Amino acid sequence: MMKIKDFLFSLRGKAILVATFFIVIFMAITGYVILSREKALYLKDRENQARVLVEAAGINFTNTLLYQEVGLIEETGVIDLYILDLLNKEKSILTVIIFDNDGKVIAHCHLVEHGKFYENAEEIITHQATLVREVNDKNRGPFLEAITPLIVGTKRIATLRIEFSLKDFYVKLADLGKWIFSLTILAISGSIFFVVLGINAMTRPIRRLSKAMDTIDYGRFDTLSERPRRDEIGHLQMSFTDMVRRLRDADLQWENTFNSITDLIIICGRDFRVVKANRALAQGLNTTTDRLKGKMCWEVFHSEIALKPALNGPCPDCPHVVTLKTGNPSAMEIEYSSLGGIFQVTTFPVWNEKGVVTGTIHVAKDITEQKRLQEKLIQSEKVAAMGQMVSGIAHEINNPLNSILGYATYLLETVDDSSPLKDELDRIARAASRCKETVKRFLNFSRETPTRMEPVDIHEVVGEALAMCYPTISAQGIKVMKEIGADLWINADKGQIEEVFINIILNACDATSRGGELFIIAHRDGSMSTVQNRSWIKVKITDTGCGILQENLKRIFDPFFTTKEPGKGTGLGLAVSHTIVKNHGGAIDVESTVGKGTTFIITLPEILSHYREEGQVRD
Repeated sequence: MMKIKDFLFSLRGKAILVATFFIVIFMAITGYVILSREKALYLKDRENQARVLVEAAGINFTNTLLYQEVGLIEETGVIDLYILDLLNKEKSILTVIIFDNDGKVIAHCHLVEHGKFYENAEEIITHQATLVREVNDKNRGPFLEAITPLIVGTKRIATLRIEFSLKDFYVKLADLGKWIFSLTILAISGSIFFVVLGINAMTRPIRRLSKAMDTIDYGRFDTLSERPRRDEIGHLQMSFTDMVRRLRDADLQWENTFNSITDLIIICGRDFRVVKANRALAQGLNTTTDRLKGKMCWEVFHSEIALKPALNGPCPDCPHVVTLKTGNPSAMEIEYSSLGGIFQVTTFPVWNEKGVVTGTIHVAKDITEQKRLQEKLIQSEKVAAMGQMVSGIAHEINNPLNSILGYATYLLETVDDSSPLKDELDRIARAASRCKETVKRFLNFSRETPTRMEPVDIHEVVGEALAMCYPTISAQGIKVMKEIGADLWINADKGQIEEVFINIILNACDATSRGGELFIIAHRDGSMSTVQNRSWIKVKITDTGCGILQENLKRIFDPFFTTKEPGKGTGLGLAVSHTIVKNHGGAIDVESTVGKGTTFIITLPEILSHYREEGQVRD
């Protein structure tokens, strides 16, 4: 039904219908004119024949009546014989009647009608000349009536009326009509056939042009491959080709502009599906723009949500939803895990011609570096503020520390080496010295400071760090297992490296529940022996604690960042440790699994034995 409707409303269908209509009307009128003309000619011929016959018969009947009146012949039915003879000669005659001047029937082909008066006799006997006319009788049908006065000199003696049958005439006319109708149908069919062929031939280029226009879409601008015609359709084809070229150029320019923007852009419909995405977003997700098309926006930007069907849906305070509701641009900062950064997301409404918002343009600008610099600036301000604070109180802290260190040193000199207090006093002295060094490092945290470098044995410095942390380890019942290779030496500031190990060990104790385990493994890393043409030492400190969340891993070395409760941590321990290791030409990395534990990996450059013996350190 739809195909018929489409055909009727198409240009081809309309042209065929209009042409068919005019052909039918023309042929119908032509057939009617021909039939009417044939009828008129045939009727005219019959009328002429009837006129000649009635006038010839009138002469005979006039003579007979005259002879009877003057007594030349006897009234023995001569007129009736004439009538009978006339009926035998002309089979089309229906009736022959002769009226006298009073309207009385004086002769009739049916003898029973003699002497009667007809209702229309008065009108018949008034005609002064021969009259031939067609009469339509309701009961008898159409017939031809011929009337002529019978006159002798100037005297009218009677009136002759002859009725002629038109049955054979209308039978022939009906046959002629059927023939004309059949011829008309044949002519109409042939005309329509050739009209359809002609219109199809004329509209075929237009249909091909229409199909070519239907295939036009963004990125698809196919032109007609056939040679343009020289008529109006050819001009239409050339106009179409020019239009396609302009559209292709405009689309290419828009596509290049869209893909040249380094911000991440998608166009979303009201159903949250991606209509179009630019190349920058596809490259950021290691995919293609075609694969992004049709996906839900949260599947593109929030892959972790897409993996959990229960969470599928727009993110909280989704700017796309806000723009759809308000019709105004909306902006917010969102961290996209799939892109590994923080983005300033702005959505702009897309309006249709009716003023209805049909979707949004979603622009995401990467501000990760900007946020990092901003946080670094804030941290620098914090460090500067801390430096000012420490500068103000360093004197107050150093004085008690000097007293503690002085008294501990004095007591160490007075007690005997075998005294059990000697180890405790030595530990107090070293702790006080470390506190002084810590205060000094706080003062110099924001600037490079010279260090006292010397060959340091990893086994020794790890042992001293464990000894300093022993009270905490013992109080929590943590089991320490260490595996430290032999002859592992580094060129370092011993106090600083010791502080690095202490900070990491204490953090491990804080993260490990009572009865946990702590693993310390140190070895020479052969896989890095070719890096900078030197050998390296790796120290791994692993705990069985609660682990660190993935979102916190990248911030644990930031100054003042801590996940501990207020009052239990300053957020400087790992930041200071990172700075120390970096200043020693090494690196510190971390691996963690929530609920299983954390591993800190400290990599430092090794010094060879002959350098230690010579007391030299290679740069």
